[in-house]
Amino acid sequence: MAAAAPALMAGGMAMNIGTAYQQSTLEKSAGRIQAREAEIVAKQEELGAIQREADRKFRLSEALSTQIASSGAGGVAAFEGSPLTVIEASIKEEATASERDEYMTKLSAMSARAKGQMAKRMGKIRGGMTLMSGLGQAGVSGATYANIK
Repeated sequence: MAAAAPALMAGGMAMNIGTAYQQSTLEKSAGRIQAREAEIVAKQEELGAIQREADRKFRLSEALSTQIASSGAGGVAAFEGSPLTVIEASIKEEATASERDEYMTKLSAMSARAKGQMAKRMGKIRGGMTLMSGLGQAGVSGATYANIK
């Protein structure tokens, strides 16, 4: 039975090292997965901005058509006085809204990507720490065994 103790201690140390390595790999994988998810969120944000821009342009086109039609029905030429002023104001408001949305979308996408990269780095760090901890525990077990012997 005394002969089995060294084999059991060596097996336990190997198991500690193997477990630490597997946990380290899982931590790194979790970080990579979070980085991929963040990239998807950033892409969705960018696609949403494209859709919002298209919707805004469509609404502007409808509004301008309505303004031109109502001005024409009232006997006012499309490019005289008040109708022209309203059209110019509508176009400026749309341009401002587009610029603001584009800026906010870029910020949001950059933020999502930065969070993903940070998660990836933290996964690597946690993985390395887990591996080092497991190796340290295996070393303590080996030292304990050496002292018992």
